[in-house]
Amino acid sequence: MPDTPQRTWSFAVPWPVILVAGLMVALLLALSGAYGFHGDEMYFVVAGRHPAFGYVDQPPLTPLLSAASVGVLGVSPTAVRVLPAVEMTLVVVLVALISRDLGGSRRAQVLAAVTAAVSGYLAAGHLDTTTELDLLAWAFILWLIVRLLAGADRRLWPAVGLAAGIALENKDTLLFLAAGLAVGLVVARRWDIVRSGWAWAAAAIALLLWAPNLAWQAANGWPQLTMASRIAGYAADNRAQIVPLLWLFTGPLLFPVTAAGVAWFLRARDAAPWRAIGIAGPVALGLVVVTGGKPYYAIGSVAVFMAAGSIVVDRWLTRGHARLKGVGFTVAAAASGALLALVTLPILPVTTFAAGSLPSAVPDTANQIGWPQFVSTVEGVVAALPAPERARAVILANDYSEASALVLLGSGLPPVYTGHNAYWAWGPPPARRTVVVHVGDWRPADWSGFFAGCHDVARISNGLGVPNGEQGKAVSVCTGLRASWTTMWPGLRTVS
Repeated sequence: MPDTPQRTWSFAVPWPVILVAGLMVALLLALSGAYGFHGDEMYFVVAGRHPAFGYVDQPPLTPLLSAASVGVLGVSPTAVRVLPAVEMTLVVVLVALISRDLGGSRRAQVLAAVTAAVSGYLAAGHLDTTTELDLLAWAFILWLIVRLLAGADRRLWPAVGLAAGIALENKDTLLFLAAGLAVGLVVARRWDIVRSGWAWAAAAIALLLWAPNLAWQAANGWPQLTMASRIAGYAADNRAQIVPLLWLFTGPLLFPVTAAGVAWFLRARDAAPWRAIGIAGPVALGLVVVTGGKPYYAIGSVAVFMAAGSIVVDRWLTRGHARLKGVGFTVAAAASGALLALVTLPILPVTTFAAGSLPSAVPDTANQIGWPQFVSTVEGVVAALPAPERARAVILANDYSEASALVLLGSGLPPVYTGHNAYWAWGPPPARRTVVVHVGDWRPADWSGFFAGCHDVARISNGLGVPNGEQGKAVSVCTGLRASWTTMWPGLRTVS
């Protein structure tokens, strides 16, 4: 435990930490425009252009920020990826700050920053999803909790509540951290915190800030519970991915650092003030396993374990052969970072990436390729329609990625609709739009209940043979609506 009382706020870290963070954000920004958008990124932009206190599949914060980014910087992958790059860079600094406040030396703080910078945080910083803000929130809140458990000014508790409330407007997976900390505080017998009015005030602030989204959920039939049940339908697959994800996220060769941090929290005498955090992480992960959630839902806790692990590594270096051990750590860090960059960042020329096995192994990267070709194919189909049909045309896409690509990147297209997730809530096509250009797979699979006739007129190709969600899918023209759009719309809804 640090020897001196902790000030309420202190952001001082050694200059190499800032250097590591700067190199990380520079790399992420340099690669931000490569390949192209991910489908989720485009969906968030379009959702943010339909502002609400919530959506079927997430709270409102990330969509609103994504739309704002495009509004300021224009429609490009780089525009939406500036914030994620900055957010993950801040996590690197926060991991160093946590190491410092756990009693880590200057060297330990640098080790912590390096470990974080070559971990899954590097990969996460390339895409604009709800995960990045969630990871930042976990790291920031855990840093504040570390300080509070060590006796910092209790006036930090409102900051915890403020951060938690904002984070819950982004992703409700922060509840796993809250549950883990509650269990940890009780098991560690931190009755001073459990009974603290300041801690309860933090909970009240968080709930107050989360209230608009909760009200929206209640008014709309709690759609995120429906979404959670869909995700839990893949519980076996989700559970099977947890250990591989933890290994990859914490660094293929640096995962022992995080493992050492867990052991330090749970066993070390000088970790006694923070034992509750050591318990909270495994409890949060256990809750994800039990509920069948996605494997990354509690991954945010690794920030504090990386920080603690850096202290263990620092002490290991002091026990002799420091130079040899330092070289070993440097090689492991470089190799881990290089491997993660290879499999998660667009560092290869797109033709080289397409020619190898990575597209099948890393679908998130593969799904960034081919959107301009996709949009061009649909534009060609629309342009080929006779003028009277084109005037009555509407595009019906299989999913939100395809619909959003056409909305953001298309030119001269008729209105775009899909029954997928939030798009369905934005309503059906106008009644006069009776010529349908359908894109992608059918959901439901049998189109005959909706249209009298459909025929395929084109196939999507990204030109590289990359096997992603759109490659080889049909573009069809359908006519003869079986009923009005208003009548058919409920049957076209998909939540997934």
